[in-house]
Amino acid sequence: MKPSLATITLLFFLFTFSTKPSVVRAATPEPVVDISGEKLKAGESYYILSAFKGKGGGLSINTFGNDGCPNVVVQERHDVSKGKPVKFLPLNSKNHVVYTSRSLNIEFSDKITTCADSGVWKLSKLISEALNVGTNGVAGSDQSNVNWFTIEKAELEGSYKLKFCPNPKFIVCQDLDIFSYGDDGKRYVGLANPGEFQTLRVVFKKANVKDSIDDAVAEMSS
Repeated sequence: MKPSLATITLLFFLFTFSTKPSVVRAATPEPVVDISGEKLKAGESYYILSAFKGKGGGLSINTFGNDGCPNVVVQERHDVSKGKPVKFLPLNSKNHVVYTSRSLNIEFSDKITTCADSGVWKLSKLISEALNVGTNGVAGSDQSNVNWFTIEKAELEGSYKLKFCPNPKFIVCQDLDIFSYGDDGKRYVGLANPGEFQTLRVVFKKANVKDSIDDAVAEMSS
């Protein structure tokens, strides 16, 4: 498949706003495990939490600007906030298990916002200084250049990092990190200029019915 104009443009931004040199995917995929040591299953709901205490809470969905749309992926500011659960949708999955270094889509399980979009993560260009992760992506399309991510093992035992990959056929990916923009207090997930980001290392916690009830109560009281 010949590179499209969108692909070329995206690659330009990747190299312009790269947080660090591009890294080639690991050669040997391994099952991703949650904090209980259980393998992540495709289509089931998990919280993406910070691997380090004092570095913020889980990943969540919020809005960009004052109009209520579009949606963006952010990190909760407080450790006790788990964020919103997501589902991992691998392009190819053996026994419905999620593996490292395998292309996948990420979708919020319960998208409670006023924006009418898919809830599927994609890389966006809403901020001039960075590339942020937003929603309204398309799951399952290997022709799209903005919807694909991978999970890789990180330096700390049991922790992982999330990477953006322009296309399932590409082997060069970029780490997702946390950055701030303006004075809105939000902690955006995306690709930022060197020196302007906080490294994002994560663990996964399976969401259950009690978590869903607790989240609903928190939404009502906020």
